[in-house]
Amino acid sequence: MTDISDIAPYEDEDVPHIVNRLINDDSFIEAIGQLKFKRWYSLLGLLLKPKIRSFVKSRAKNINSIHDFQMEVEPILAKVLSNTTEAFTVSGLDNLDPNQSHVFLSNHRDIAMDPTFVNWALHKGGFQTVRIAIGDNLVKRPFVGDLMRLNKSFIVKRNISGPREMLQTYSALSNYIRNSIEEKHSVWIAHREGRAKNGIDRTDPAILKMLAMAGKSRKEPFQQSVEALRIVPVSISYEFDPCAPMKARELAITEREGQYTKQPNEDVTSIAEGIIGWKGRVHLHFATPLAEIPDNPQELATLVDHQIIVGQQIFDTGRCAEAILKQHALPDDLLPDVKARFQSLVSGTPEKYRDKLLEIYANPLRQLALHQQSDPLSR
Repeated sequence: MTDISDIAPYEDEDVPHIVNRLINDDSFIEAIGQLKFKRWYSLLGLLLKPKIRSFVKSRAKNINSIHDFQMEVEPILAKVLSNTTEAFTVSGLDNLDPNQSHVFLSNHRDIAMDPTFVNWALHKGGFQTVRIAIGDNLVKRPFVGDLMRLNKSFIVKRNISGPREMLQTYSALSNYIRNSIEEKHSVWIAHREGRAKNGIDRTDPAILKMLAMAGKSRKEPFQQSVEALRIVPVSISYEFDPCAPMKARELAITEREGQYTKQPNEDVTSIAEGIIGWKGRVHLHFATPLAEIPDNPQELATLVDHQIIVGQQIFDTGRCAEAILKQHALPDDLLPDVKARFQSLVSGTPEKYRDKLLEIYANPLRQLALHQQSDPLSR
C-alpha cells in the first residue's frame, strides 16, 4: 500500500507537536484575529496578536489527543451554531447502528460546515465522529491543513500529473477508506468533487469507482466492494447559504466568459464565510444504508442521487426563489422573517448575478419535484 502518512489524519502522538506548531504560526494567530475582531485587527494587530497567542496557548494546555482537541472545539462550535442557525434538525439517525462504521456519502454545499454538521449530529446522537475527506486545494496554508488533520480529516490529492500516479493515488485512497471502515472508523466524503454551487446534486460515478478500487486486490466484484463500505447517503439542506452570493458571481462569470479564476485566498474566505455566516434552519438526513447495490457505478450514482434528493428539506427560501424566477406572486404562507431576509438578500445582489442566486435556491425544489415523480432507475 502506498504511504499516505502525509495526507492521513494525525494520530494522538502527533498532537502535542502540531498544537505547539499552531501556537507559533503567525498566520494562524492572524486568522483568529481577523475572524474574531474583523477590521479592528488590521488597526490593532500588534497589540492583539500576543494576547491571542497567549489565550490559544492557555486553552491548548490540556490538548494531548485528537479527542481532547475535538472536545476543546465543541463549546466553540456550539456557540457558532447558536449564533448562525435558527434551528438544526436531524432525521434518520435511527437508521444507523452505533456499533457499525459507514461511508457517509453526502451532497456538498459548504466546504467546512457539511461534515461539521454530520459530526455534530453523530456526536450528539452517541456515535463516534468521522474521518473527513477534503481536497488538497483547501490546505495550501499549512495551519489549515494542521487544523483539519487534527479534526480527523484526510487529504485527497486533486492535481495528479499522469495515469499511473492517478491509479496509485486513488488506489491508496480507496484502501485507506476501506481499512478505516474495517477498523470501525466511519468516513465522510462528498459525492462529487467540489460543491454543487448551482444547487443541483449529482453523484460522480468516478467517486464510486474510486471507493470500489480497494476490492480489486481482493478479487471482489464491484458490488461486493461497495457493500463492504456500508454506504449511507446523506442530505444536508440550508435555509440560507452564506456563500450563495459568491457562488452566484462565479456561476455568472463562468457562463459569460467561459471560465472563472479563483483568487489565491478564495477557498479560505469561503470556509470562513460558511462558518460565521447566517444559515437559518439547517436539516440533515441520514438515509438507510444501501443494501441492494447495482453492478455498475452509473446505476449506483443514480440511486445515491435519488436518496440524497428525496432526503432534502425544502425551505421557504427555495419556494420564494422559484416564485420570483417564474414572476409569480410570493406564496402567502412564507415565514415573515425568512421572506424579509430573502428579499433583502436578492435586492442586495448585483442584478447581473441575481438570476444565478435565485437558481441556487430554486434548484433543490426543482430536482426534488423530478425525483418524486419517477423511479430513480427509469431516468
